[in-house]
Amino acid sequence: MSTASTSTAIRHVLPGLRQEPLASYLAGLGLFRLIGEQADSDATAAWSDGGLVISTTVEDLAAWLADAYIPTAVLSPWNNGSGFGTKDKEPKRTLEALKIHPSARLGNLKDAIKVAHDVHERSLASGWITGDGKVSDKGRIVQEFRNRCPDKLLPWIDATVVLTGEDPLFPPLLGTGGNDGRLDFSTNFHQRLLEVLDPVGKARDRSLALARDLLTGTETERLVQAAVGQFDPAAAGGPGSSRFGAADSLVNPWGYLLLVEGALLFASSAVRRYQHDARRAAVPFTVRSSPDGSASGADGEQSSSRGEIWVPVWTKEFSLPEVRQLFAEARASWRGRPARQAVDFYAATRTLGVTKGVDRFVRYGLHQRNGLAFAAVPVDIVDVRDRPAVRLAAELDDWVSRLRGSDASAVIGQSLRRFDAAYLAFARDGEPVQLARLLAALTRLEQAVGRSGRAREKAPVRHRLPAAHPFLALLTEAECAELRVAAGVASCATRPGTDAARSPARTMRQILLPIDPSSGGRDWTKDWRDTPVVPGLGVRPLLDVLADVLVWRSRTASDESARQSPGGVPAFRGVPGFLTGLSVPAADLHALASGRLDLAALELWLNACLALDWYKVATWPWKRKVPLVPEPTLGLLSPLAAGLRQQEKPGDAPALALRPDWANRLIAGQVSAVHADAVARLRQAGWEAVPLPPAPRTVRSGETGVRIAAALLPRCVGSMAALEMLATKLRKSSESAELTESAVQPESPDESEYPNQIEEL
Repeated sequence: MSTASTSTAIRHVLPGLRQEPLASYLAGLGLFRLIGEQADSDATAAWSDGGLVISTTVEDLAAWLADAYIPTAVLSPWNNGSGFGTKDKEPKRTLEALKIHPSARLGNLKDAIKVAHDVHERSLASGWITGDGKVSDKGRIVQEFRNRCPDKLLPWIDATVVLTGEDPLFPPLLGTGGNDGRLDFSTNFHQRLLEVLDPVGKARDRSLALARDLLTGTETERLVQAAVGQFDPAAAGGPGSSRFGAADSLVNPWGYLLLVEGALLFASSAVRRYQHDARRAAVPFTVRSSPDGSASGADGEQSSSRGEIWVPVWTKEFSLPEVRQLFAEARASWRGRPARQAVDFYAATRTLGVTKGVDRFVRYGLHQRNGLAFAAVPVDIVDVRDRPAVRLAAELDDWVSRLRGSDASAVIGQSLRRFDAAYLAFARDGEPVQLARLLAALTRLEQAVGRSGRAREKAPVRHRLPAAHPFLALLTEAECAELRVAAGVASCATRPGTDAARSPARTMRQILLPIDPSSGGRDWTKDWRDTPVVPGLGVRPLLDVLADVLVWRSRTASDESARQSPGGVPAFRGVPGFLTGLSVPAADLHALASGRLDLAALELWLNACLALDWYKVATWPWKRKVPLVPEPTLGLLSPLAAGLRQQEKPGDAPALALRPDWANRLIAGQVSAVHADAVARLRQAGWEAVPLPPAPRTVRSGETGVRIAAALLPRCVGSMAALEMLATKLRKSSESAELTESAVQPESPDESEYPNQIEEL
């Protein structure tokens, strides 16, 4: 268990004291605190995979506990069951046994018992305790006891109750003032003391053996049948804890004593450092709890959870003053303020917002189990690592905070919880797909708010969108075709019509969400629309919605094109100085048109991209390649969607573009007819030199037409190359005069190449 070091200190590795469960972690803290205070002020401690490591001049830690340990004064005269109430028969007998115990090590505790009796009598006389023994004003009793007790009792008081000048606050680590329901921790502490402090004979031998068992992780001595409280759910017993029904709660007395001693390092203060809640106590490494670790939880969740404890773990040896400073500072900062919920704590561990030297945290949730009892349930082990991308989440929560705590509808409450869950997942890991889910959840929340009149009054339209550029570095790590197509669609925008008031420039976000273009000086709430320009996102199939956008664009763009392009209607054009529209590789759009993309992933990425501002984002750092498998009709229509001119000089001839009726005809399944019309228009414009594919007679599917219409929305990189590839394949095809789908499309590449590759044209 121990090995000698090069100095006088001995390095003790204690496999029985580990980071989990909470009882074991606290016992490790307690042992180190006591060694540093009572035996060796130069002792150091660190956590390792093999258990707690303590370097100290104390040669035998177990013997030191059995023979030299001086208990901290732990008393709770404000609680029923603490030994001071009229009905506390067994706790009273325990206190009496302590008062007559011959051990000199109990001197501090005996002095404190006298003060506690005096405070109890004063409390009865003042009415803070009623005649039948019920505590009516716990705060006044605590204050009186704190004013009169010895200094050595202050750590226990500050760890269990925080006095703020109003109602007392109870740090959840020690229940509701040093008790968990009817279980009083101080009484349990006193009972365990009587079991280990007999200095002679077999009792001393058993005390020493129990101490060795605790430190080494062995079980040579019989455990004591006693309550362990919320600190070790596996040992707590109770209904359903055994295959035979209910098991007894068994503890090592030294384990319980040391966990209480260790909990004193979590002593709280009433420093009002919480900007959002002036009454909240500065409880070290403690945050509120909810299903997703965020502020908005399900109904009743707060009543079934006391909160969360994030216990710090360090692998570099710290001295006791350093450990005290660690807990006193309890630094876990996110967005310039202390963490108040789990998502904040995760973000703090990813953005260097925690005290230097802490390597990880073990996250415990204090949840109600088995009736009224609570249990410290281990939830996660969180390594501290710098993930700068997590800072991106800081730009997203301000608008959402307007909705919290409101009497919003159930739909908005559900959307909030989904956003919070996505927020926590991204703060925890900072991965690209998690960022996509977070952004998508924000878009869906906007949709829910846009449908609710009450919510729209409280939350204006999100005008200040986060710029897409800072998000690109992380998003491009995903490198998938669905993301590239989604970004191309989301960055589309229309130009204003001749009457800008009636036909303003719109982004894709303002087309698919119930949002009007910003009105500048108008009241923000007037920027919501009753319904989106093109409804159905998230309700109808995504490709149907995107195809309807092309239909809407074909109808509304006629005013603009009448002045600029008599030959047809381009799908989308950039708005000078505003949006240029992100170009999408032809390979990805042809994969969409031929049904080779994951539509669920595409919808996720599109919702994510709609949450961002694509202002002046013209290029994307695509890295990988996939083979281009052209879909004939899309290959023919893509150059028209961008707008073509008959001559090289722009002013010599009208532009060629999509016909206004083609979008509707594609959706109706008239793919062959649209294809034939496009071929005829191009030949009339002098395109005889390029072998154009005739209409594929085998394609009559409305689903195919919808996919093609959706693929015509974004700008296409390599549309002419795709058309030339079709022409080349035509020349190499069979002598058949009719071009069929199989004649144009070679064998489909391995679909595993999507979404990981891309062709650069």
